[in-house]
Amino acid sequence: MVSRTISVEILEVQGLRVKVTRKTVKNMYLRVKPPDGRVEVTAPARIGLESVVRFVASRRPWIERMRARLVQAQNEPATRVGQPWSEDRKSEAKALLNRRLPDLLAHWTPIVGRAPTNISLRRMTSRWGSCTPATGRIRLNLELAYLPPQYLEYVLVHELTHLWERGHGAGFQRRMDRYLPDWRRLRRELNRMS
Repeated sequence: MVSRTISVEILEVQGLRVKVTRKTVKNMYLRVKPPDGRVEVTAPARIGLESVVRFVASRRPWIERMRARLVQAQNEPATRVGQPWSEDRKSEAKALLNRRLPDLLAHWTPIVGRAPTNISLRRMTSRWGSCTPATGRIRLNLELAYLPPQYLEYVLVHELTHLWERGHGAGFQRRMDRYLPDWRRLRRELNRMS
């Protein structure tokens, strides 16, 4: 079932302006959106405002880290996308991804409910990521290091979802709608870059 928007409101939580969208969803989700680091929460229609405020307050350290990463990503040269892959460039990309992945995994594995056994980072020519559900292994394309952070987040959530659903059928799409409601837009944008 596709989620339906019930209402949208703006809250102030610990000095943060938070856009709260109430939908026909079961769980609450928080995102820090590029380019300006705005905070958006998707919440079930019946959940109280106090619960939303507590949820945002509990995620404050993560919000600040994600905002800092957005600033850092804007200062990194976007021209690195599509450049030849020297050993130095591979090392740089791995270091960038290894700095970003721990917070993303800490945020998303409890939401998705599965954790990978291993994540490997490599140069991939035809895809952004892949998953072997039987072993729990996820592979991510090094090129993601040089793209805005929302694309790394999307690919990671996509591959984590494959730990539940092997293909891209209705079950996979339902989970992605629940975890990352704007995943189709991110997929379209990312596919235009490949």
